Amino acid sequence: MTDKPPVHSPRYSEALQWAAELHGRQTRKGKDVPYIAHLIAVSALVWEDGGDEEQAIAALLHDAIEDAEVSQDEIAERFGERVGRIVADCTDTNGPVADGGEKEPWLVRKTRYLEHLQQVELDSLRVSAADKAHNARDQMLDARRDPESWSRFKAGIDGTAWYQLRIHQTLKRRLADSRSAELLGEALQELLDSQAYRQVVPEGIAPAVWAAGYAERQEARPEQ
Repeated sequence: MTDKPPVHSPRYSEALQWAAELHGRQTRKGKDVPYIAHLIAVSALVWEDGGDEEQAIAALLHDAIEDAEVSQDEIAERFGERVGRIVADCTDTNGPVADGGEKEPWLVRKTRYLEHLQQVELDSLRVSAADKAHNARDQMLDARRDPESWSRFKAGIDGTAWYQLRIHQTLKRRLADSRSAELLGEALQELLDSQAYRQVVPEGIAPAVWAAGYAERQEARPEQ
Protein backbone atom coordinates (compact mmCIF):
# COMPACT_ATOMS: atom_id res chain seq x y z
CA MET A 1 0.00 0.00 0.00
CA THR A 2 1.42 3.39 -1.03
CA ASP A 3 1.57 6.05 1.65
CA LYS A 4 -0.58 9.07 0.92
CA PRO A 5 1.36 12.32 0.42
CA PRO A 6 1.00 15.02 3.10
CA VAL A 7 -2.07 17.20 2.61
CA HIS A 8 -0.33 20.26 4.02
CA SER A 9 3.25 21.44 3.91
CA PRO A 10 5.75 22.01 6.75
CA ARG A 11 4.90 25.73 6.46
CA TYR A 12 1.57 25.07 8.13
CA SER A 13 3.24 23.33 11.08
CA GLU A 14 5.72 26.20 11.32
CA ALA A 15 2.88 28.73 11.41
CA LEU A 16 1.08 26.74 14.12
CA GLN A 17 4.24 26.65 16.24
CA TRP A 18 4.84 30.38 15.78
CA ALA A 19 1.23 31.21 16.65
CA ALA A 20 1.56 29.13 19.82
CA GLU A 21 4.68 31.08 20.77
CA LEU A 22 3.19 34.49 19.97
CA HIS A 23 -0.04 33.91 21.91
CA GLY A 24 1.29 31.53 24.56
CA ARG A 25 0.45 33.84 27.47
CA GLN A 26 -2.98 34.89 26.22
CA THR A 27 -6.42 33.48 27.00
CA ARG A 28 -9.89 34.02 25.58
CA LYS A 29 -11.64 37.09 26.97
CA GLY A 30 -13.02 36.39 30.44
CA LYS A 31 -12.04 32.72 30.34
CA ASP A 32 -9.11 30.44 31.12
CA VAL A 33 -9.15 28.91 27.63
CA PRO A 34 -5.75 29.27 25.91
CA TYR A 35 -5.99 31.74 23.02
CA ILE A 36 -4.43 29.25 20.63
CA ALA A 37 -7.72 27.31 20.75
CA HIS A 38 -9.41 30.17 18.87
CA LEU A 39 -6.65 30.35 16.25
CA ILE A 40 -6.80 26.61 15.60
CA ALA A 41 -10.59 26.74 15.34
CA VAL A 42 -10.51 29.64 12.87
CA SER A 43 -7.92 27.86 10.75
CA ALA A 44 -10.06 24.71 10.76
CA LEU A 45 -13.10 26.69 9.63
CA VAL A 46 -11.06 28.17 6.77
CA TRP A 47 -10.01 24.68 5.60
CA GLU A 48 -13.61 23.44 5.87
CA ASP A 49 -14.87 26.49 3.97
CA GLY A 50 -12.74 25.65 0.94
CA GLY A 51 -9.76 27.81 1.79
CA ASP A 52 -6.24 26.90 0.74
CA GLU A 53 -3.15 26.42 2.88
CA GLU A 54 -2.04 30.04 2.76
CA GLN A 55 -5.46 31.16 3.97
CA ALA A 56 -5.31 28.55 6.73
CA ILE A 57 -1.87 29.82 7.74
CA ALA A 58 -3.15 33.39 7.75
CA ALA A 59 -5.99 32.22 10.00
CA LEU A 60 -3.47 30.91 12.53
CA LEU A 61 -1.77 34.31 12.48
CA HIS A 62 -4.79 36.57 12.03
CA ASP A 63 -4.35 38.25 15.42
CA ALA A 64 -0.55 38.44 15.34
CA ILE A 65 -0.44 42.10 14.29
CA GLU A 66 -3.22 43.25 16.61
CA ASP A 67 -2.40 41.22 19.72
CA ALA A 68 1.24 40.12 19.43
CA GLU A 69 2.88 43.25 17.96
CA VAL A 70 4.14 41.43 14.88
CA SER A 71 4.39 43.47 11.68
CA GLN A 72 2.96 42.61 8.29
CA ASP A 73 6.51 42.61 6.93
CA GLU A 74 7.62 40.00 9.48
CA ILE A 75 4.75 37.74 8.50
CA ALA A 76 5.42 38.25 4.79
CA GLU A 77 9.10 37.47 5.26
CA ARG A 78 8.28 34.10 6.84
CA PHE A 79 5.18 33.07 4.90
CA GLY A 80 4.94 35.26 1.82
CA GLU A 81 3.31 38.48 0.75
CA ARG A 82 -0.16 36.98 0.37
CA VAL A 83 -0.27 35.65 3.93
CA GLY A 84 0.99 38.98 5.24
CA ARG A 85 -1.67 40.86 3.31
CA ILE A 86 -4.48 38.59 4.51
CA VAL A 87 -3.43 39.00 8.15
CA ALA A 88 -3.27 42.78 7.71
CA ASP A 89 -6.74 42.72 6.14
CA CYS A 90 -8.08 40.82 9.16
CA THR A 91 -6.58 43.27 11.64
CA ASP A 92 -8.96 45.61 13.44
CA THR A 93 -6.51 48.48 13.43
CA ASN A 94 -6.65 51.58 15.53
CA GLY A 95 -6.61 54.85 13.62
CA PRO A 96 -4.38 57.78 14.53
CA VAL A 97 -3.74 57.45 18.26
CA ALA A 98 -4.07 60.56 20.38
CA ASP A 99 -1.43 61.56 22.94
CA GLY A 100 -1.49 59.04 25.74
CA GLY A 101 -2.07 56.09 23.43
CA GLU A 102 -5.82 55.84 23.98
CA LYS A 103 -7.69 53.47 21.68
CA GLU A 104 -10.38 54.95 19.52
CA PRO A 105 -13.97 54.27 20.63
CA TRP A 106 -15.27 50.77 19.86
CA LEU A 107 -17.95 52.00 17.46
CA VAL A 108 -15.46 54.05 15.43
CA ARG A 109 -13.11 51.09 15.01
CA LYS A 110 -15.85 48.62 14.17
CA THR A 111 -17.52 50.94 11.68
CA ARG A 112 -14.22 51.39 9.89
CA TYR A 113 -13.63 47.64 9.85
CA LEU A 114 -17.09 47.02 8.40
CA GLU A 115 -16.32 49.48 5.62
CA HIS A 116 -12.99 47.72 5.08
CA LEU A 117 -14.76 44.37 4.60
CA GLN A 118 -16.66 45.80 1.64
CA GLN A 119 -13.50 45.93 -0.44
CA VAL A 120 -10.98 43.36 0.81
CA GLU A 121 -9.95 40.48 -1.42
CA LEU A 122 -12.17 37.42 -1.10
CA ASP A 123 -9.35 35.29 0.32
CA SER A 124 -9.04 37.76 3.20
CA LEU A 125 -12.80 37.91 3.62
CA ARG A 126 -12.96 34.12 3.97
CA VAL A 127 -10.47 34.22 6.84
CA SER A 128 -12.31 37.11 8.50
CA ALA A 129 -15.60 35.20 8.12
CA ALA A 130 -14.13 32.22 9.95
CA ASP A 131 -12.86 34.46 12.74
CA LYS A 132 -16.21 36.19 13.20
CA ALA A 133 -18.15 32.92 12.96
CA HIS A 134 -16.08 31.27 15.66
CA ASN A 135 -16.34 34.31 17.93
CA ALA A 136 -20.11 34.51 17.46
CA ARG A 137 -20.64 30.81 18.09
CA ASP A 138 -18.40 30.92 21.17
CA GLN A 139 -20.24 33.95 22.57
CA MET A 140 -23.59 32.29 22.03
CA LEU A 141 -22.53 29.03 23.67
CA ASP A 142 -21.29 30.99 26.68
CA ALA A 143 -24.54 32.98 26.81
CA ARG A 144 -26.62 29.80 26.91
CA ARG A 145 -24.89 28.95 30.16
CA ASP A 146 -24.58 32.46 31.55
CA PRO A 147 -26.71 35.27 30.07
CA GLU A 148 -24.54 37.76 31.97
CA SER A 149 -21.52 36.80 29.85
CA TRP A 150 -22.36 39.60 27.39
CA SER A 151 -21.04 42.06 29.98
CA ARG A 152 -17.50 40.89 29.13
CA PHE A 153 -17.73 42.71 25.81
CA LYS A 154 -17.29 46.45 25.45
CA ALA A 155 -20.52 47.05 23.50
CA GLY A 156 -22.56 44.45 25.38
CA ILE A 157 -25.29 42.41 23.74
CA ASP A 158 -26.79 45.39 21.89
CA GLY A 159 -23.61 46.43 20.09
CA THR A 160 -22.60 42.82 19.48
CA ALA A 161 -25.89 42.12 17.72
CA TRP A 162 -25.37 45.14 15.44
CA TYR A 163 -21.80 44.17 14.59
CA GLN A 164 -22.68 40.55 13.81
CA LEU A 165 -25.68 41.63 11.74
CA ARG A 166 -23.61 44.02 9.64
CA ILE A 167 -20.85 41.47 9.07
CA HIS A 168 -23.36 38.79 8.13
CA GLN A 169 -24.98 41.12 5.60
CA THR A 170 -21.60 41.66 3.93
CA LEU A 171 -20.79 37.95 3.91
CA LYS A 172 -24.16 37.01 2.41
CA ARG A 173 -23.51 39.45 -0.42
CA ARG A 174 -19.84 38.72 -1.06
CA LEU A 175 -19.41 35.09 0.11
CA ALA A 176 -22.83 33.59 -0.41
CA ASP A 177 -21.56 29.99 -0.39
CA SER A 178 -19.47 30.34 2.78
CA ARG A 179 -19.98 27.80 5.56
CA SER A 180 -18.57 30.34 8.01
CA ALA A 181 -21.18 32.88 6.91
CA GLU A 182 -23.83 30.24 7.57
CA LEU A 183 -22.45 29.54 11.06
CA LEU A 184 -22.37 33.25 11.82
CA GLY A 185 -25.97 33.60 10.63
CA GLU A 186 -27.10 30.79 12.91
CA ALA A 187 -25.38 32.33 15.95
CA LEU A 188 -26.78 35.76 15.10
CA GLN A 189 -30.32 34.42 14.81
CA GLU A 190 -30.03 32.72 18.19
CA LEU A 191 -28.79 35.98 19.69
CA LEU A 192 -31.70 37.96 18.20
CA ASP A 193 -34.18 35.36 19.44
CA SER A 194 -32.69 35.17 22.93
CA GLN A 195 -34.53 36.39 25.99
CA ALA A 196 -31.50 38.47 26.96
CA TYR A 197 -31.65 40.43 23.71
CA ARG A 198 -35.41 40.78 23.67
CA GLN A 199 -35.14 42.50 27.04
CA VAL A 200 -33.32 45.40 25.39
CA VAL A 201 -35.63 45.64 22.37
CA PRO A 202 -38.66 47.94 22.78
CA GLU A 203 -42.04 46.28 22.40
CA GLY A 204 -43.35 46.25 18.85
CA ILE A 205 -39.93 46.45 17.16
CA ALA A 206 -38.40 43.44 15.40
CA PRO A 207 -35.07 42.41 16.95
CA ALA A 208 -33.22 42.63 13.62
CA VAL A 209 -34.57 46.14 13.02
CA TRP A 210 -33.46 47.22 16.48
CA ALA A 211 -30.01 45.70 15.92
CA ALA A 212 -29.62 47.50 12.60
CA GLY A 213 -30.22 50.86 14.26
CA TYR A 214 -27.60 50.55 17.00
CA ALA A 215 -24.99 52.84 15.42
CA GLU A 216 -27.52 55.59 14.74
CA ARG A 217 -28.78 55.40 18.33
CA GLN A 218 -25.25 55.76 19.68
CA GLU A 219 -24.48 58.70 17.42
CA ALA A 220 -27.69 60.43 18.48
CA ARG A 221 -26.87 60.15 22.18
CA PRO A 222 -25.93 63.47 23.82
CA GLU A 223 -22.26 63.70 24.78
CA GLN A 224 -21.59 62.97 28.40
